[in-house]
Amino acid sequence: MVELVESLPNPPLAFGANCGTGASDILRTVLGFAAQGTERPIISKGNAGIPKFVDGHIHYDGPPLLMGDYAALARDAGARIVGGCCGTTPEHLRRMRDALDSRPRGERPTLEQIAAALGAFTSASDGTGESDGGPDRRPRRGRRRG
Repeated sequence: MVELVESLPNPPLAFGANCGTGASDILRTVLGFAAQGTERPIISKGNAGIPKFVDGHIHYDGPPLLMGDYAALARDAGARIVGGCCGTTPEHLRRMRDALDSRPRGERPTLEQIAAALGAFTSASDGTGESDGGPDRRPRRGRRRG
């Protein structure tokens, strides 16, 4: 993804990841972008938890305190623009702001630290577009004619 962004004739001022299935997965993507090397700001806008269908509507199960942890880890992972996506409420944003204001910058987190703080990863892909050791996919074959 970084290579693609850098090769554009009019590259964006910043790029990143948003939405997805949860804070852990989006931070793995941020780590991947940072590892590929870019001078452009990286954006991270994770969902407030995992979407679940409850009582006739979609509910996100991430509590505000968890989003505070997410925000601090996103900053430490390399994101310079941090926000929330689906399910994010004003209380989530307040906790994120509080965490960014009160917690000192830390070392770049490991995948193990991210999973311990935010929960397990839900995808085998790191979302960067690079080969990530996920399951190999067989090429699609054309429809049988007969």
